[in-house]
Amino acid sequence: MKKLLIIAVAVMAIFAMSVPAMAAGPSPSSYTFEMAARMLTDIGWDQRSAEQTRNGETSVGSWFVNMPGHSYLQARFYSVDKNVGGRIELGLKSYNGSATTSLRYAYGYWRVGNCRILAGQTDNWFGSLAYHIRQYVGLNEQGHLLMFGWGFLWPGRVPQVQFTYNTEKWGVQFALEQPSSASDTGLEGTVLPAVVQDFYYQVPRMSLTFMFKMGAFMTHPGVMWSQHQYEQGDNLGFGENWDTWAFVLPIKYTAGAFTLKFQGHYGQNFWGEIPFYTKDTTAPTVNASGEVEDTIIMGGVLAGEYTIGKIMITGGFGYENFQNDQWSVNGDDTISRWGAFIAVPYQFTKNFGVHPEFSYYDYDNNSNGTDAGNEWLLGVQFRFIF
Repeated sequence: MKKLLIIAVAVMAIFAMSVPAMAAGPSPSSYTFEMAARMLTDIGWDQRSAEQTRNGETSVGSWFVNMPGHSYLQARFYSVDKNVGGRIELGLKSYNGSATTSLRYAYGYWRVGNCRILAGQTDNWFGSLAYHIRQYVGLNEQGHLLMFGWGFLWPGRVPQVQFTYNTEKWGVQFALEQPSSASDTGLEGTVLPAVVQDFYYQVPRMSLTFMFKMGAFMTHPGVMWSQHQYEQGDNLGFGENWDTWAFVLPIKYTAGAFTLKFQGHYGQNFWGEIPFYTKDTTAPTVNASGEVEDTIIMGGVLAGEYTIGKIMITGGFGYENFQNDQWSVNGDDTISRWGAFIAVPYQFTKNFGVHPEFSYYDYDNNSNGTDAGNEWLLGVQFRFIF
């Protein structure tokens, strides 16, 4: 992966140096090129109760210093008329002595009037990051970022083809997307054999999202659906499917120096399709008759931001509720968990800032009724953005 990173940086640098030379030639360049980068470093303390540790008996606290994976190196391309463009973005991560890269974005688009066609690896309006809250510290510590899975639903970046129509005040977007892998669904080892023979999809994952803006108010309500199917063969008698679907309602309101952000969601069977949700709490189950029992998920997050010069004061609270009838065999059929954070970011310059943050997470119970414990983090993120 280190070689891949070196090659990627070298290629981008060559492009950056070659564009001015191309533009200076006898024929004007047919496109423009821009580069950007974000270098983040987390330092802090992560304290986990005994239930969140491997030993299961004693709480553990540990210092951490690492580069979270949402650091990136980015390149953007535009045609001269700005109607055709593209974006390539590599995630950069350094954790426990291992440096890796990942593909975040790689897409192109064509715009005609108010319409846009886009194809490639990206996310979209559904679960839009335009409403993200500023919980930044802890991505490498049990995946804590933007309260994903703790009240904020984000479907991740996948290959897709999308059509968007938007004006200044409203818009609509429809996307056909790659379903996420179903190789580990939570169904194996229950009524089904340990290994399901065939997983397949007869249709792509789909999302339909609307956009409305009015003054300081903005919202992107949307729905997503994906059907997972599996086959065990005629002799075993199992041939089932289950649906993953979700409805999301985000709201953002800005009044002067104050911004209020909210996202609420409702759906089922998030595991394997929507990232940052655990198998134990969001996978479907199978009952004694071999029928799939859906896991229902409901949650939301509320956060506020107040800016005073170079300082911002922000905090938020997130909640998730999970329910499956099968869990009542071992305990309560409902699990709820919540998290909260407070941060005081300070921007020294346009390109450099620090983000001190405290966050707390209550995991409530596991699906078998046992206590799942809690966790808290106190740290600072150093942010260099160009």
